[in-house]
Amino acid sequence: MIGIYRDRLGEDGRLTDKQIMRALSWKALHSSAFSRADAYYLGKNPKVLHSEHQNRIPVPYGRKLIKTVLGFMFKEGCITYSYPDSIDPGFRSSIEDILRCNDEETENIRIAGDQAKYGVGYEILYVDNDDAHPQFYSVPARQITVIYDTSTRPRKIAALNRYRFRKTDYLEIYYSDAVQYCEIRGREIRINEEIPHFFGAVPVIEFRNNREGMGDIESVEALIDAQDEILSTGVDEDDKYADALLLLQNISLDDETVEKLRQLRIIEMDEDGKASYLTKPTTYEGREVLRKVIDGLVYSMSGIPNLDDKDAMAQQSGEALKYLYAAFEMIVAGEKQSGFNDGLMERLRMLTSFQNWLRNESNAIDGISIKWTRNLPNEATQILDNAGKLDGIISRRSMLELVEKAGYIRSVDEEEGRIREEGGAESELTAERDAEAYGG
Repeated sequence: MIGIYRDRLGEDGRLTDKQIMRALSWKALHSSAFSRADAYYLGKNPKVLHSEHQNRIPVPYGRKLIKTVLGFMFKEGCITYSYPDSIDPGFRSSIEDILRCNDEETENIRIAGDQAKYGVGYEILYVDNDDAHPQFYSVPARQITVIYDTSTRPRKIAALNRYRFRKTDYLEIYYSDAVQYCEIRGREIRINEEIPHFFGAVPVIEFRNNREGMGDIESVEALIDAQDEILSTGVDEDDKYADALLLLQNISLDDETVEKLRQLRIIEMDEDGKASYLTKPTTYEGREVLRKVIDGLVYSMSGIPNLDDKDAMAQQSGEALKYLYAAFEMIVAGEKQSGFNDGLMERLRMLTSFQNWLRNESNAIDGISIKWTRNLPNEATQILDNAGKLDGIISRRSMLELVEKAGYIRSVDEEEGRIREEGGAESELTAERDAEAYGG
């Protein structure tokens, strides 16, 4: 769970060394939370791995939960932008070019992974000095500290990016007008360089998973630990059964007979003789019932659907799956999508600010909206079927927007251009045929 850190800038619009070190110390307190989230994501669940079990079996729920979220919400084509007709075509083209050059969809998945794992993901914007082309990239969440002011509605005033390279601690301090590149020597911060930027705001974007800054695994860690305990205990008991002592009653065996018994695994005895193992009564049935209960609780309490569930796989339509995944929409997707939208719009605003400075223009992102499509099985087929039923009832552009949502075309505008080109080519071909037919 990652909260927010608050402070105030000095009269010069900068933080003091003392303020910076205090903020870095605050972030350091969360280091164990990041390590714990990484462990559960990698299937190295810490509690069972540090237990006294002979067989330590961590169940890799964490990775599956997060991969399900990413596949459901952030697969290529799930996030698209809708631009108003009033927007300047040149400006729109420049923004789309920047997003394409930065491979925005791949970048979004990286950030969404951190957002789901840690409760927050971060992105830094910068400019390549060679061609003044704005770029953005995700940064490890444990490196970044975002600082907000102390107002009722917190406003971002600075951000710190601390990292270590070749035994030296480096620090980048981002303000709304410049970036300071520093080195940390003990408690001293040495500024090597300060470079202005033109993004119009602190060029570090925070993508919060929810208001609390809680990751998707965090709420079910205790349930995952319980599942690990059940499986580890079960395998331990099976091992003990395999190594159980053989109890013989009214039978006396010499060493040669015992060795033959080990090899042939057969024993002969008089009618009064008895043989049995010293074992603890098994509770397999009870463990299996409890294991299934906990498995269901992991998915139920996290709100993330279990794609191995037979009921889920039996659904035949996207609409039916929407009802099945209603808990995910209410518990997880709503807040996650809202936090991600905030980050995407902040990215667009800063890219626009930079482009306006570069071209001496005054464009705005007013009217641009973000469209989300869930990656539901069979939904594309249903969308196309609905589009066909609406043929002649709605406009061609509305039809193309439905086809775009189904993922069969990349852009409505691009497809309309192709239709016009094909229409022009067809007209020319018809004219040529007519000329040949009439000897023209």
